[in-house]
Amino acid sequence: MNLFNPNFELVWSLSSIIAYFLVFHFFWKPKPDYSTILEIKGLNLDLIPYLILVVIGYGFVGQPFWDCNRLIEYYQNSNIEPYTGGLRKLNLQYAYSLIRALVIAPILEEVFFRKFLFLKLLEKYKLFVAIIISSICFSAIHFETPNNLIPSLIFGVISCLIFFKTKNISYSILLHFLNNLCITLFNMFGESYFNWLDNLKFNFVYWTLFVLGILTIILGMKKITTTNKVKK
Repeated sequence: MNLFNPNFELVWSLSSIIAYFLVFHFFWKPKPDYSTILEIKGLNLDLIPYLILVVIGYGFVGQPFWDCNRLIEYYQNSNIEPYTGGLRKLNLQYAYSLIRALVIAPILEEVFFRKFLFLKLLEKYKLFVAIIISSICFSAIHFETPNNLIPSLIFGVISCLIFFKTKNISYSILLHFLNNLCITLFNMFGESYFNWLDNLKFNFVYWTLFVLGILTIILGMKKITTTNKVKK
């Protein structure tokens, strides 16, 4: 089957939905109330700017891992391949891909890996162990390329912490949506940004952005925790 066939995208999306709901039905005890599982009513909109802040920081932190092959090539040959992304035409196949990335993945993956798996692990293990195991599992399903494993692991840890601190899965879903939206927009319109990164040639500014990303994530996480406590 052609992996770029729109029918493949549709089958993949439907298969994912069915698989997640089968797991929920047979293994989630007691059975969840699907009408209230997203906890939208208790959503604190004041936290959204800080979720965006975390997404921005995550982008800076993840970049060296996504650039791993380019980093090795540069330090071996002082050569950087030019950015090859760009505006993608909106067709049926890409529309299915967007729906999967912006709707299906944020909801089902967060409910499964955080509200189901993470909480089940937390019943038997310490917080750190539960976070790491659930995040490794989350990372394993994002094996599009090996370069994506560590960023996905980092994202899983961040999302677990946000869910643990807020006790509301909606914030993790929003974080996931905002991150996937950011990635989608940069893949479509980010040529200038990526060319600018290439021109840095992995210099001091490039690695300063990495450190800045770590600090931005920490700041955003602290703000999410304190703002949520004040709201309550």
